[in-house]
Amino acid sequence: MAYFPFFMDMEQMKGLVIGGGVVASRKIRLLLPFEADLHVVAAEALPELVQLAQEGRIHLSVRKFDWNDLEGMDYVVAASSDEALNRSVSERCKERRIPINVVDVKEECSFIFPSLVQDGCITAGISTGGNSPYLAKYLKQRVREAIPEGIGQTADMLGAFRPMVKERIKSQKVREQIFTELAELVLGGVAGVDAIEAAAGVDAAKPRELTEAEVEAVIQKHVKNNAQIG
Repeated sequence: MAYFPFFMDMEQMKGLVIGGGVVASRKIRLLLPFEADLHVVAAEALPELVQLAQEGRIHLSVRKFDWNDLEGMDYVVAASSDEALNRSVSERCKERRIPINVVDVKEECSFIFPSLVQDGCITAGISTGGNSPYLAKYLKQRVREAIPEGIGQTADMLGAFRPMVKERIKSQKVREQIFTELAELVLGGVAGVDAIEAAAGVDAAKPRELTEAEVEAVIQKHVKNNAQIG
């Protein structure tokens, strides 16, 4: 079965991680770069998790799990060494429609962790439906090689121009033309799908920055072209 990839604003969601060992720590490390609000409950916790709590990056309760810990949680990761507890938590979460991930037990999950490639705001998630971690790892490496260095900063730069373009240009069609050309410029001036294919090479050039003058020139060109058409 294929899993649909939802991209969620983790900062607005409360997550519960049950367990304080290596497996739990690995999942926590995956979530933290996305500003996750994590509450961790474990009878024992690794020193690195204690350190994260001291830094204010997670909420850590060193005690046994209590069913009341599920209250107010938007998702749960069951990563304890107690398989029976993990199974019970899965059943309870599914009854309450709380998304649940039981580490390494696909049948007890309602969501799974993809293999991630991240560069700033750019995030690619790869999943084989839990069927082949090796294949997911292989595809992750291929995707990482295909993404040009610094593409996350490039996305931030392009995003910074969007409010100005949307304010000045009322036509959705013209805005799309402008946004497309700006993206093509930073990817090397190659048009359309060819720009994506060009960026997919391992030796793809690093995207460049745009000047305000270049952005203004693109806007004026498309305004003029569409005025002539009209």
